[in-house]
Amino acid sequence: MDGKRAVLLLLFSVLVACGGAAPATGGASAGASEGAAAATNAAPSPSSAASAAGGSAVSGPKLTDLLSASKTAQYKITYKITTAGAGAEGFSGEQTWYFKPPQSRFDFSVSQGGQKLTFSFFNRSDGNFYCFNAGQVQCLRVQGTSSPLDQNAAALAQRSLIDNPGSYGATFTSTKTIAGQAGQCYDVKANATSGGFTSGSFCYTKDGVPLLSSFSVAGQSWSMEATNYSATVPDADFELPAKAAN
Repeated sequence: MDGKRAVLLLLFSVLVACGGAAPATGGASAGASEGAAAATNAAPSPSSAASAAGGSAVSGPKLTDLLSASKTAQYKITYKITTAGAGAEGFSGEQTWYFKPPQSRFDFSVSQGGQKLTFSFFNRSDGNFYCFNAGQVQCLRVQGTSSPLDQNAAALAQRSLIDNPGSYGATFTSTKTIAGQAGQCYDVKANATSGGFTSGSFCYTKDGVPLLSSFSVAGQSWSMEATNYSATVPDADFELPAKAAN
């Protein structure tokens, strides 16, 4: 069984690295998840707030309040991801994220050899699991394996915002309707001590669910925009489609 696990994990790693990612939340995540923040190359004006706690109190809510709310938000959301630059193209596609703290799930689809393969990563109270359909549905229990979102720069940017809000300045810019939701949008700029992206554009629901992320990092451009959203996440979404192999 150890050999089988190694083969399946290698297969998954290759497909995620080489193929596009598709269906899998934004604000936080399981294993490697805490989510997806965005940024554009244009830096906010010097008059922006000095930290993510900023944002115009008159025009919109503080970004830190939304980031805090995202930690407990329950939702299911599908994103369209568009990437460019060396090493990033394979991530273009869709991901669907499910959050019902403390549980989470991420669905990805990749094309390999003309075939579309779908993977799901489950983070549940009884462990972490990968499930995939390669002729038949199979699930595999994994230990010490981080979430697939660790390879998603948009998710990593979001997690950085949530974990280190004081490392960013934010200016409220507008309200946009995205996936049928009212998004509070901000220009965000990292201070000198932050790693990763330096500036970008981010939009969130009032509950802190990421709706739009747009930024550049390490010669790559990333855009992640919500296309479908639901605040209802039934427990059935976290049931494994097949018995897990140990």
